[in-house]
Amino acid sequence: MERFTCQVPSNVHISTIMPIINEHSKTVFEMRKQQHRFLARIVNGLLRYGIPYCYKIANEYTKPLYTIDCIFPGIRYKLTEHSSSQIVQIVPHRVQLIEKAYSFRLDSHEYYFEKDYTSSGYLKYDNQQVATVSMTIKKDISLEFDTIIIKATTQEFAALAAVLYHTFYYYGA
Repeated sequence: MERFTCQVPSNVHISTIMPIINEHSKTVFEMRKQQHRFLARIVNGLLRYGIPYCYKIANEYTKPLYTIDCIFPGIRYKLTEHSSSQIVQIVPHRVQLIEKAYSFRLDSHEYYFEKDYTSSGYLKYDNQQVATVSMTIKKDISLEFDTIIIKATTQEFAALAAVLYHTFYYYGA
């Protein structure tokens, strides 16, 4: 599996670009926070329900690869795969009492993403694990960033796993 890292600052603004770097210290992706639509931002501000932001990921030339968006925060998430312009619904599944996993179908393939008790995320493609995403434990709490580690069989799976993990499980930013 290929290994990628992403350092997430403690304060991520809409304009913040979070580079995802491969084993050769080359930036291969850029991840950005994306605001919900106007009405969804108002609902989220009033109710404090759902995930306050979604994320999009682009290649090193800033060409979008994947975007996750929703109608309202926490309701009907959808994934846009930009190379084919496909938009698919992401279906949540209850795994434990309060934990969820997410699945979707893209190009007639099944994808399944969930997080375990160690806060590691796993992406499955047609029931085969193709990527893991985890966060290193901070030894120095004064650090201004978290380090996300992505291991994937391909760069495309790494990008998809990163944007799913960041949207659904990484609440620090």
